[in-house]
Amino acid sequence: MESGGLEDAERDEEGSAILGATLDTLERAARDVEDERRLAEALQLRLLPKLPELPGLRFAAHYQPGSTAARIGGDWYDALPLRDGKVGIAIGDVVGQGIEAAARMAHLQSALRAYALAGLRPGVVLERMNTFVLEGEGGGMVTLLYGIVDPDGGILNVATAGHPPPLLCSPDGSRTFAHAIPGTPLGVTSFPTYEDSIAALEPCSTILLYTDGLAEGPDLPLTDGLEALRRSAAAPANPEELCRSVLDGMDGGAGHDDLALLAVQLTPPEDTLTMSLPATPDSVSSVRRAMSRWLQSAGADDAETYEILLACSEACVNAAAHAHPAVSDVPFEVRTRREGSDVVIVVRDTGTWRPAPDAGSGRGFALMRQLMDDLQVHSRSRGTEVIMRRRLTSPRPR
Repeated sequence: MESGGLEDAERDEEGSAILGATLDTLERAARDVEDERRLAEALQLRLLPKLPELPGLRFAAHYQPGSTAARIGGDWYDALPLRDGKVGIAIGDVVGQGIEAAARMAHLQSALRAYALAGLRPGVVLERMNTFVLEGEGGGMVTLLYGIVDPDGGILNVATAGHPPPLLCSPDGSRTFAHAIPGTPLGVTSFPTYEDSIAALEPCSTILLYTDGLAEGPDLPLTDGLEALRRSAAAPANPEELCRSVLDGMDGGAGHDDLALLAVQLTPPEDTLTMSLPATPDSVSSVRRAMSRWLQSAGADDAETYEILLACSEACVNAAAHAHPAVSDVPFEVRTRREGSDVVIVVRDTGTWRPAPDAGSGRGFALMRQLMDDLQVHSRSRGTEVIMRRRLTSPRPR
């Protein structure tokens, strides 16, 4: 073989080797990217909270991962019960990529819960969160909206740090964005001020929180995106349908960031109110708040409401204090229903009382018998059931 042909063959062989090595490197890189994507997505989904079950409120949420590993991990939502019967709701977007963004999200979620449970108003919560981002996280921009929903008063109190406003959907089909005073994103500057905004909520209305990927993009101005979001949010029968309607109205093209939605609906009291609560003293106040609203809707006057709540509280205290002496997180159940003009309350647990209850003795049972028209106590090996009945003077028609 001539020297020129030999050199050409050697160059072809080297080229093939280089190409093979390059393809192998690309395949390994693709596998690494896919592994990171799966890990970031699993971490993100694991960190998203379980939505609470609260009387007078119905929740739905949706998280949709981004189309690439670099677009996963930054969007998050949260909803947590507060001590006074209200609920804190939040949605945010961490600027970052993949696993790092998901890990930062977990830190921010924990900090937000701590500040919210302290009973701080939304603007103060955001101020504390800004300090946490700057000092605890070392900076990095975050958008966040935090609000407090008062289902009894029909009020939303909200503050925003660079996040778009909530969408309020009324049962009559009207959809308006709540007025939220714009604030600086977290982690941008020291000592920003965040102001609260108050919005009135109609009965059966729904609050929709969303991340900005639903309303803004490289080719979609925010104003146009918000209008498109408003149009896509058809009057929902429930929060799940609202989330589905919004997602169905999105541009389904490739390359989108991750997305998060949180919908909260104010629900009217139903004929039957059922609650399953941990056997702890704090649960008694939750029962009183939920039942107070329910009794008012049934037509109970102030005196009847007070006396029924007092009797129910006694039964719940017994269940929480005596039914589960060793296991405090085993739930007990409170079920309230209407039978004609009567209100019937059943408090049921699965523990064994010590000593066994005696409906004819004990100050608590004597008080329940005095306040209610009828009292029955059934103690069995599978638990104890207290049934109370009270006739209302002017029950409201159903």
